[in-house]
Amino acid sequence: MRFSDNRNLYIRRGLFTLLFFLTAAVQHTAGVLPAVFGAKAMILIPLTVAVAVHEKSMAGLAFGVLAGALWDFASVRGDGFFAVVLAAVGFLCSSAVTYLMRKNILTALILTGGAVGLTNVLYWLLFIQHKGYEGAASVLFTFYLPSALYSLLFIFLYYYLIAFIVKITEKKQRQTY
Repeated sequence: MRFSDNRNLYIRRGLFTLLFFLTAAVQHTAGVLPAVFGAKAMILIPLTVAVAVHEKSMAGLAFGVLAGALWDFASVRGDGFFAVVLAAVGFLCSSAVTYLMRKNILTALILTGGAVGLTNVLYWLLFIQHKGYEGAASVLFTFYLPSALYSLLFIFLYYYLIAFIVKITEKKQRQTY
């Protein structure tokens, strides 16, 4: 298959990759996104869901791995937790939309709510609660759950941005009479 046959697909996925790098830079640069009552936005999760909703399963998985790897590179632990979790999120969300759900903003909102909730609660369970830190329950309710709600708001921006990119890079069908 020649490059010109899939040119729009390569352009679209290149734009998605660029958007992931830009979003990771925004997420991990202090002071770019304001903290609301101590909650911080984890905007790589809604971006992963938005891309997964518009792509096939393996592309959703690949972009989930990319988002998680970018997050792990910038995190203190860097143990691959986010790469594994966001890979699962990307694959499951794209599979759900491909086989079970319709592609719309409500579906993306529901999937993002599940993804940010799952990611934050899993991180809290594995790295805060399991270690036996004092006040772990307080951290869940004062940081992780508010951060999940704050992150959920970004699905509206990313869903429509990704839908726009998909629309302008769709392969035009020739009409033959």
